[in-house]
Amino acid sequence: MPARNAAHGLLGRALSRCRDERATGVLHVQGSPGGAFHLLDGAVVAVESPGAPGVGTLLVRSGRIDADEWNAAHDAAATGLLPGAAIAAGGRLGTAEFQVLHMMAVQDAVFAVLAGRLDNCAFDPDAPGARPAALPQGLAPGVEPEELLVEAGRRLAALASLPRRVSPDRDRVTAVAPPAWADEPLAPVRREILGCANGRRSPRDIAFLIGRGVYTITVEVARMCAEGLVETVPAPPAPAQPPPVADPAAPVADPAPPPPEPFAPAPAEPAGPAAPRPPLAPREDLADPGPYPHPPEWEPGEAPGAAPAAEGLPRREPGASGIREALDAGRPQPGWKGFLRPRGRSRTDSP
Repeated sequence: MPARNAAHGLLGRALSRCRDERATGVLHVQGSPGGAFHLLDGAVVAVESPGAPGVGTLLVRSGRIDADEWNAAHDAAATGLLPGAAIAAGGRLGTAEFQVLHMMAVQDAVFAVLAGRLDNCAFDPDAPGARPAALPQGLAPGVEPEELLVEAGRRLAALASLPRRVSPDRDRVTAVAPPAWADEPLAPVRREILGCANGRRSPRDIAFLIGRGVYTITVEVARMCAEGLVETVPAPPAPAQPPPVADPAAPVADPAPPPPEPFAPAPAEPAGPAAPRPPLAPREDLADPGPYPHPPEWEPGEAPGAAPAAEGLPRREPGASGIREALDAGRPQPGWKGFLRPRGRSRTDSP
C-alpha cells in the first residue's frame, strides 16, 4: 500500500501541474503497464494503457460494431470528426452512448495504470496525439484529473476489501472441475470467464478477449475465487534471454589459457615401521686425498713476482734540502714559534 500511495501521489502531482499550467500534450506514465494521458488545456480528454481495453476494443469485441466500421470511423477522426459522431452518422451507435463508453474506458485505463507499477512521468507537448484534431478518442471539454484519480482510488480500495485479492495483470486464472458449477445458474459474464480461464490468462487478458472492462473482470474473478469456481495459478517463469550475437567485424579475442592441471596426490606410504634407509656412498670428488704438503718457504726476494730484498736504506746526503748554511751549535735554537716568524726584519726591529 505505501508503494501504491506513492505512485498515486506521483501521478497526481504531474496531472495537477499540467492542469495549473493549462498544458496541451501527452503525459507519458512509465511503468508496468504504464499509459498515456492526452491533455487539452489541462483537462484529460483520453487515456490509453496496455493494461485496459480501449473504447474500440470494447465495441468490436462485444459485437456492437465490426472492425472495418471502427477503422473507418477512426480514419474520419483524423479530419476532426470524433469516432462517436462517425458511428452515430451510420446509425449504429448514438453520440451519447459513445461518450458513456469512452468515459468507462478512460476510468478503466486510469485504474490499470495505478494498479500496476509506476516509475516516472514525462510530459511531451509536441506529441502527435496532442493536437485536438488528431485525438482518436476525445471528450469535450474533458475531465478534471482529480475526478479520475478519486474514482481510481475508490476502485482500488474496493478490490482490496474482497476476501480474495487478485492482481489484474499478474495472476493467472484457471477453472476448477465442472461438477462444482455445471448445474448452477451462472451470469453470462461468469460463463465467459470460465470459458477463457485456462491457467495462462490473467483478468486483463480475459477483459481484452471478451470486450469488457478490466476492473469489472478483476472483481468478478476475485469473487469467483472465493466461491471456488476458479483459482489462481503461479505465473509462468520468464523465458530465458538468448545469448548475444557476436559482431563479425569485431576483433576476435585470444582464447583464455586452459586452467593448470591439479597436482596428483603423493602415494600413501604403507602402514608400519619405516624400513631403515641404506647409508649413502661417499662421492669420489669429496674423498680425502691424504696428508697435505707443507707450503714452500721462500727467502726475501725469492718468491715469484716479489721485489728484490733491500740491503739497506740510503742515507740522506747533507744539503739535499737546498739549505747550505750550517747550524750554529753555540747559538740557542728557537722553539716552534721561531719557525712561524718571517725571516728578515720585523715590525718591532729598530733600524
